[in-house]
Amino acid sequence: MGQVADCDVIILCGGLGSRLQSVVADRPKSMAEVHGRPFVSLLVEHFLRHGARRFIFSTGYMGEMIEEWFGRHRGGYETMFVRDPAPLGTGGAAAKAMTLVRSNPFLVLNGDSLCEINPDRLLQFHARKRARATMTLTPADSRADTGAVTLGEDDRVLSMVEKPRARTAGYHNAGIYVFDRTVERLFPTTAAWSLERELFPRLITEPCYGFVTASPLYDIGTPERLAHFRATWKDTSAYFPASPVHHTQGSML
Repeated sequence: MGQVADCDVIILCGGLGSRLQSVVADRPKSMAEVHGRPFVSLLVEHFLRHGARRFIFSTGYMGEMIEEWFGRHRGGYETMFVRDPAPLGTGGAAAKAMTLVRSNPFLVLNGDSLCEINPDRLLQFHARKRARATMTLTPADSRADTGAVTLGEDDRVLSMVEKPRARTAGYHNAGIYVFDRTVERLFPTTAAWSLERELFPRLITEPCYGFVTASPLYDIGTPERLAHFRATWKDTSAYFPASPVHHTQGSML
């Protein structure tokens, strides 16, 4: 199956999803329903198809729903859960989940976005560059609430600005990362912190590279984007077939 079969995958699912409260008020954002299954299961399925077999879920708000759903949909893969008692930010959550990581390197995914990359190619790129960190990037479009990234000619990350007011960089952060375990030395000492705002700026002076993909970047951070994803997503699920009945909010469990 390639490198990804030996690579642990952390999925960050602890966000409160405040912008989605009007349409997803009874569950974590990553559990928003898409064609009868939770959004986060689409991420897991994509990586399962490419051979991943060990997933570590970093949860927070209503994290028991994620644990229960995957507990009832067991398969030929391993799931582990780390529930944060209070919001720790993407960095603090990833750091806590790292205590369960066995592989080096390892993957970290945002649990509210999907970009259908080939993770084996991402890992091969990371190894070829001898990177300490690799971030997946998509060409910039009109959205303004992602990280703006500038690359050098050798794919080296030159700058990373989270949600800048002026969009001048050429790439979006797609929320899929490969880290060498040595990045832990650069972590802040506080419990709550941000990968995007506090770690990646420190990585600019390290071997940090951008893996550019043409695959579209979807996120479900707003009601409009969730509706768009539901309308455009072509469902080919094999690991997590949809429930045969139509679900309304609160009925997926």
